[in-house]
Amino acid sequence: MTEIIPFPGLPDKLNRQLQTYIQNNEFEPAYETILELERHVELSHQQQLQKLEILYALESFLELREEASILLNQGHPNYEVTVYYFLLSLFELGQYQTVIELIDSLRAEEIDHRLKMKLLPLYDQARHRKNLRDRQAADALSDFVNWSADRQVHFIQQLINEENMAYTGTFLELLKSPLHPVVQTVIIQYIQLAGEREIIQVNKFGTSVTFLSSDVVTIDRDFLIEDVLPLVLDWFESNMPDMAGSVQNWMERQALVFYPINFDIDELTIETDVIADCYIYFALSMFQMEEIYPLTLTEDHEHVLYIIKEAVKYEL
Repeated sequence: MTEIIPFPGLPDKLNRQLQTYIQNNEFEPAYETILELERHVELSHQQQLQKLEILYALESFLELREEASILLNQGHPNYEVTVYYFLLSLFELGQYQTVIELIDSLRAEEIDHRLKMKLLPLYDQARHRKNLRDRQAADALSDFVNWSADRQVHFIQQLINEENMAYTGTFLELLKSPLHPVVQTVIIQYIQLAGEREIIQVNKFGTSVTFLSSDVVTIDRDFLIEDVLPLVLDWFESNMPDMAGSVQNWMERQALVFYPINFDIDELTIETDVIADCYIYFALSMFQMEEIYPLTLTEDHEHVLYIIKEAVKYEL
Protein backbone atom coordinates (compact mmCIF):
# COMPACT_ATOMS: atom_id res chain seq x y z
CA MET A 1 0.00 0.00 0.00
CA THR A 2 1.49 3.35 -1.03
CA GLU A 3 1.87 6.27 1.33
CA ILE A 4 -0.46 9.27 1.29
CA ILE A 5 0.89 11.90 -1.08
CA PRO A 6 1.37 15.19 0.78
CA PHE A 7 1.43 17.26 -2.43
CA PRO A 8 -0.66 16.05 -5.39
CA GLY A 9 1.87 17.27 -7.96
CA LEU A 10 4.94 15.77 -6.29
CA PRO A 11 5.08 12.47 -8.26
CA ASP A 12 4.90 14.36 -11.57
CA LYS A 13 7.63 16.74 -10.45
CA LEU A 14 9.86 13.86 -9.37
CA ASN A 15 9.24 12.02 -12.62
CA ARG A 16 10.23 15.10 -14.65
CA GLN A 17 13.41 15.39 -12.61
CA LEU A 18 14.09 11.69 -13.13
CA GLN A 19 13.76 11.91 -16.91
CA THR A 20 16.05 14.95 -17.03
CA TYR A 21 18.72 13.23 -14.94
CA ILE A 22 18.60 10.10 -17.10
CA GLN A 23 18.81 12.10 -20.34
CA ASN A 24 21.88 13.90 -18.96
CA ASN A 25 23.44 10.63 -17.70
CA GLU A 26 23.35 11.98 -14.15
CA PHE A 27 22.72 8.63 -12.52
CA GLU A 28 23.53 9.45 -8.88
CA PRO A 29 20.77 12.07 -8.56
CA ALA A 30 18.55 9.89 -10.75
CA TYR A 31 18.92 7.09 -8.20
CA GLU A 32 18.05 9.37 -5.27
CA THR A 33 15.05 10.70 -7.20
CA ILE A 34 13.63 7.30 -8.06
CA LEU A 35 13.99 6.19 -4.43
CA GLU A 36 12.07 9.29 -3.38
CA LEU A 37 9.44 8.57 -6.01
CA GLU A 38 9.07 5.00 -4.71
CA ARG A 39 8.31 6.35 -1.25
CA HIS A 40 5.19 8.06 -2.57
CA VAL A 41 3.83 5.99 -5.45
CA GLU A 42 4.19 2.63 -7.11
CA LEU A 43 6.62 2.91 -10.01
CA SER A 44 5.22 2.55 -13.51
CA HIS A 45 6.52 -0.26 -15.70
CA GLN A 46 8.70 2.25 -17.56
CA GLN A 47 10.12 3.65 -14.32
CA GLN A 48 10.88 0.12 -13.09
CA LEU A 49 12.98 -0.46 -16.19
CA GLN A 50 14.65 2.92 -15.75
CA LYS A 51 15.61 1.89 -12.24
CA LEU A 52 17.38 -1.13 -13.71
CA GLU A 53 19.15 1.15 -16.17
CA ILE A 54 20.27 3.43 -13.33
CA LEU A 55 21.54 0.56 -11.18
CA TYR A 56 23.53 -0.84 -14.09
CA ALA A 57 25.06 2.57 -14.82
CA LEU A 58 26.02 2.93 -11.14
CA GLU A 59 27.51 -0.59 -11.15
CA SER A 60 25.20 -1.57 -8.27
CA PHE A 61 25.07 -5.12 -9.54
CA LEU A 62 23.84 -6.83 -6.38
CA GLU A 63 20.86 -4.49 -6.15
CA LEU A 64 20.34 -4.82 -9.90
CA ARG A 65 20.14 -8.59 -9.57
CA GLU A 66 17.62 -8.27 -6.74
CA GLU A 67 15.44 -5.72 -8.54
CA ALA A 68 15.46 -7.60 -11.86
CA SER A 69 14.64 -10.85 -10.07
CA ILE A 70 11.65 -9.23 -8.36
CA LEU A 71 10.32 -7.86 -11.65
CA LEU A 72 10.72 -11.25 -13.34
CA ASN A 73 8.83 -12.96 -10.52
CA GLN A 74 6.09 -10.34 -10.76
CA GLY A 75 5.77 -10.94 -14.50
CA HIS A 76 6.90 -7.55 -15.79
CA PRO A 77 5.41 -7.05 -19.28
CA ASN A 78 8.80 -6.19 -20.81
CA TYR A 79 10.39 -9.59 -20.29
CA GLU A 80 13.10 -8.96 -22.86
CA VAL A 81 14.65 -5.99 -21.05
CA THR A 82 14.14 -7.38 -17.56
CA VAL A 83 15.76 -10.74 -18.20
CA TYR A 84 18.62 -9.07 -20.03
CA TYR A 85 19.41 -6.84 -17.04
CA PHE A 86 19.14 -9.87 -14.75
CA LEU A 87 21.69 -11.75 -16.84
CA LEU A 88 23.92 -8.66 -17.04
CA SER A 89 23.93 -8.47 -13.24
CA LEU A 90 24.97 -12.13 -12.98
CA PHE A 91 27.69 -11.57 -15.58
CA GLU A 92 29.09 -8.54 -13.76
CA LEU A 93 29.03 -10.49 -10.48
CA GLY A 94 31.19 -13.17 -12.09
CA GLN A 95 28.51 -15.87 -12.13
CA TYR A 96 29.48 -16.93 -15.63
CA GLN A 97 28.36 -20.56 -15.34
CA THR A 98 24.88 -19.47 -14.26
CA VAL A 99 24.71 -17.03 -17.18
CA ILE A 100 25.69 -19.81 -19.59
CA GLU A 101 23.13 -22.25 -18.17
CA LEU A 102 20.29 -19.71 -18.14
CA ILE A 103 20.93 -18.59 -21.70
CA ASP A 104 21.13 -22.22 -22.81
CA SER A 105 17.70 -22.83 -21.27
CA LEU A 106 16.29 -19.67 -22.89
CA ARG A 107 17.65 -20.64 -26.29
CA ALA A 108 15.84 -23.96 -25.99
CA GLU A 109 12.57 -22.04 -25.69
CA GLU A 110 10.69 -19.97 -28.24
CA ILE A 111 11.99 -16.52 -27.35
CA ASP A 112 11.90 -13.28 -29.29
CA HIS A 113 14.60 -13.10 -31.99
CA ARG A 114 15.73 -9.67 -30.75
CA LEU A 115 16.28 -11.09 -27.27
CA LYS A 116 18.18 -14.06 -28.67
CA MET A 117 20.51 -11.73 -30.59
CA LYS A 118 21.13 -9.70 -27.42
CA LEU A 119 21.89 -12.82 -25.41
CA LEU A 120 24.32 -14.46 -27.83
CA PRO A 121 27.16 -11.92 -27.36
CA LEU A 122 26.66 -12.10 -23.58
CA TYR A 123 26.77 -15.90 -23.80
CA ASP A 124 30.04 -15.80 -25.75
CA GLN A 125 31.55 -13.32 -23.29
CA ALA A 126 30.52 -15.47 -20.33
CA ARG A 127 32.09 -18.56 -21.88
CA HIS A 128 35.28 -16.64 -22.65
CA ARG A 129 35.51 -15.18 -19.15
CA LYS A 130 34.78 -18.56 -17.56
CA ASN A 131 37.44 -20.31 -19.65
CA LEU A 132 39.97 -17.59 -18.85
CA ARG A 133 39.16 -17.73 -15.14
CA ASP A 134 39.36 -21.52 -15.13
CA ARG A 135 42.84 -21.42 -16.68
CA GLN A 136 43.97 -18.85 -14.15
CA ALA A 137 42.56 -20.89 -11.26
CA ALA A 138 44.19 -24.08 -12.55
CA ASP A 139 47.56 -22.33 -12.79
CA ALA A 140 47.16 -20.87 -9.31
CA LEU A 141 46.25 -24.22 -7.72
CA SER A 142 49.61 -25.69 -8.71
CA ASP A 143 51.22 -23.43 -6.07
CA PHE A 144 48.39 -23.64 -3.52
CA VAL A 145 50.34 -25.40 -0.74
CA ASN A 146 52.93 -22.61 -0.66
CA TRP A 147 50.40 -19.86 0.06
CA SER A 148 49.48 -18.46 3.45
CA ALA A 149 46.36 -19.91 5.06
CA ASP A 150 44.54 -16.58 4.63
CA ARG A 151 45.25 -16.59 0.91
CA GLN A 152 44.19 -20.21 0.57
CA VAL A 153 40.86 -19.53 2.31
CA HIS A 154 40.24 -16.41 0.21
CA PHE A 155 40.94 -18.34 -3.00
CA ILE A 156 38.50 -21.15 -2.16
CA GLN A 157 35.80 -18.71 -1.06
CA GLN A 158 36.26 -16.82 -4.32
CA LEU A 159 35.75 -20.06 -6.27
CA ILE A 160 32.58 -20.69 -4.27
CA ASN A 161 31.28 -17.15 -4.86
CA GLU A 162 31.98 -17.53 -8.57
CA GLU A 163 30.22 -20.93 -8.60
CA ASN A 164 33.42 -22.42 -10.01
CA MET A 165 33.09 -25.96 -8.70
CA ALA A 166 35.40 -27.75 -11.13
CA TYR A 167 38.24 -28.59 -8.73
CA THR A 168 36.80 -31.20 -6.37
CA GLY A 169 39.41 -33.78 -7.36
CA THR A 170 42.25 -31.30 -6.87
CA PHE A 171 41.04 -30.32 -3.41
CA LEU A 172 40.56 -33.95 -2.38
CA GLU A 173 44.22 -34.50 -3.21
CA LEU A 174 45.24 -31.31 -1.41
CA LEU A 175 43.50 -32.55 1.76
CA LYS A 176 46.24 -35.20 1.94
CA SER A 177 48.76 -32.39 2.47
CA PRO A 178 49.36 -30.72 5.84
CA LEU A 179 46.95 -27.78 5.72
CA HIS A 180 45.69 -25.23 8.24
CA PRO A 181 42.54 -26.53 10.03
CA VAL A 182 40.41 -23.65 8.69
CA VAL A 183 41.62 -24.35 5.15
CA GLN A 184 40.58 -27.99 5.59
CA THR A 185 37.13 -26.84 6.70
CA VAL A 186 36.65 -24.52 3.74
CA ILE A 187 37.76 -27.28 1.34
CA ILE A 188 35.12 -29.60 2.83
CA GLN A 189 32.53 -26.84 2.32
CA TYR A 190 33.62 -26.50 -1.31
CA ILE A 191 33.25 -30.25 -1.93
CA GLN A 192 29.82 -30.27 -0.27
CA LEU A 193 28.60 -27.31 -2.30
CA ALA A 194 29.83 -29.01 -5.46
CA GLY A 195 27.29 -31.75 -4.66
CA GLU A 196 29.92 -34.46 -4.78
CA ARG A 197 29.77 -37.71 -2.79
CA GLU A 198 33.40 -38.20 -1.87
CA ILE A 199 35.26 -40.05 0.88
CA ILE A 200 37.19 -37.47 2.90
CA GLN A 201 39.81 -38.07 5.58
CA VAL A 202 40.77 -35.19 7.88
CA ASN A 203 43.30 -35.01 10.69
CA LYS A 204 42.89 -32.27 13.30
CA PHE A 205 44.29 -31.99 16.83
CA GLY A 206 45.40 -35.61 16.87
CA THR A 207 42.00 -36.87 15.75
CA SER A 208 41.46 -38.55 12.38
CA VAL A 209 37.97 -38.83 10.90
CA THR A 210 36.80 -40.39 7.64
CA PHE A 211 33.36 -39.62 6.21
CA LEU A 212 31.32 -39.16 3.06
CA SER A 213 31.06 -35.50 2.12
CA SER A 214 27.33 -35.88 1.49
CA ASP A 215 26.67 -37.54 4.86
CA VAL A 216 28.34 -35.14 7.32
CA VAL A 217 26.30 -32.11 8.40
CA THR A 218 27.28 -28.73 6.99
CA ILE A 219 29.15 -26.37 9.29
CA ASP A 220 26.08 -24.22 10.03
CA ARG A 221 24.51 -27.36 11.55
CA ASP A 222 27.66 -28.55 13.32
CA PHE A 223 27.23 -29.40 17.03
CA LEU A 224 29.31 -26.41 18.11
CA ILE A 225 26.99 -24.00 16.29
CA GLU A 226 23.67 -25.79 16.71
CA ASP A 227 24.00 -27.28 20.22
CA VAL A 228 26.74 -25.52 22.19
CA LEU A 229 26.48 -21.93 20.93
CA PRO A 230 22.82 -21.41 22.02
CA LEU A 231 23.70 -22.43 25.59
CA VAL A 232 26.69 -20.09 25.69
CA LEU A 233 24.76 -17.18 24.18
CA ASP A 234 21.88 -17.72 26.59
CA TRP A 235 24.26 -17.21 29.53
CA PHE A 236 25.91 -14.12 28.05
CA GLU A 237 22.63 -12.53 26.93
CA SER A 238 21.28 -12.98 30.47
CA ASN A 239 24.41 -11.92 32.34
CA MET A 240 26.69 -9.89 30.04
CA PRO A 241 24.67 -8.96 26.94
CA ASP A 242 27.32 -6.51 25.64
CA MET A 243 29.68 -9.45 25.13
CA ALA A 244 27.20 -11.75 23.38
CA GLY A 245 27.99 -10.61 19.83
CA SER A 246 31.75 -10.91 20.27
CA VAL A 247 31.41 -14.34 21.86
CA GLN A 248 29.22 -15.55 18.98
CA ASN A 249 31.79 -14.35 16.41
CA TRP A 250 34.56 -16.04 18.34
CA MET A 251 32.72 -19.35 18.57
CA GLU A 252 31.98 -19.26 14.84
CA ARG A 253 35.74 -18.93 14.26
CA GLN A 254 36.25 -21.86 16.62
CA ALA A 255 33.79 -23.92 14.59
CA LEU A 256 35.81 -23.24 11.44
CA VAL A 257 38.88 -24.59 13.20
CA PHE A 258 37.26 -27.74 14.64
CA TYR A 259 34.82 -28.86 11.96
CA PRO A 260 34.00 -31.73 11.57
CA ILE A 261 35.66 -33.23 14.69
CA ASN A 262 34.29 -33.04 18.22
CA PHE A 263 35.63 -33.06 21.79
CA ASP A 264 35.01 -36.71 22.62
CA ILE A 265 37.79 -38.70 24.31
CA ASP A 266 38.19 -41.99 22.45
CA GLU A 267 34.77 -43.66 22.78
CA LEU A 268 33.59 -41.44 25.65
CA THR A 269 31.13 -38.69 24.75
CA ILE A 270 31.55 -35.36 26.53
CA GLU A 271 28.25 -33.77 27.52
CA THR A 272 27.13 -30.63 25.69
CA ASP A 273 26.66 -28.79 28.99
CA VAL A 274 30.30 -29.44 29.90
CA ILE A 275 31.50 -28.02 26.56
CA ALA A 276 29.23 -24.97 26.97
CA ASP A 277 30.56 -24.39 30.51
CA CYS A 278 34.10 -24.49 29.18
CA TYR A 279 33.34 -21.98 26.44
CA ILE A 280 31.71 -19.57 28.90
CA TYR A 281 34.67 -19.93 31.25
CA PHE A 282 37.26 -19.58 28.50
CA ALA A 283 35.55 -16.55 26.93
CA LEU A 284 35.51 -14.82 30.30
CA SER A 285 39.15 -15.76 30.93
CA MET A 286 40.18 -13.85 27.79
CA PHE A 287 38.99 -10.73 29.65
CA GLN A 288 40.43 -11.84 33.02
CA MET A 289 36.89 -12.33 34.36
CA GLU A 290 36.80 -16.11 34.80
CA GLU A 291 36.09 -15.74 38.53
CA ILE A 292 32.54 -14.78 37.54
CA TYR A 293 31.95 -18.34 36.34
CA PRO A 294 33.91 -20.76 38.56
CA LEU A 295 34.27 -24.33 37.30
CA THR A 296 34.87 -27.57 39.11
CA LEU A 297 37.53 -28.92 36.79
CA THR A 298 36.84 -32.55 36.02
CA GLU A 299 38.91 -34.51 33.54
CA ASP A 300 36.36 -33.69 30.85
CA HIS A 301 36.57 -29.97 31.59
CA GLU A 302 40.36 -29.98 31.46
CA HIS A 303 40.32 -31.86 28.17
CA VAL A 304 37.86 -29.44 26.54
CA LEU A 305 39.68 -26.34 27.85
CA TYR A 306 42.98 -27.66 26.54
CA ILE A 307 41.50 -28.28 23.07
CA ILE A 308 39.87 -24.82 22.99
CA LYS A 309 43.21 -23.25 23.94
CA GLU A 310 44.93 -25.15 21.12
CA ALA A 311 42.23 -24.16 18.63
CA VAL A 312 42.65 -20.45 19.49
CA LYS A 313 46.15 -20.64 17.96
CA TYR A 314 44.62 -21.53 14.59
CA GLU A 315 41.87 -18.92 14.34
CA LEU A 316 42.12 -16.72 11.26
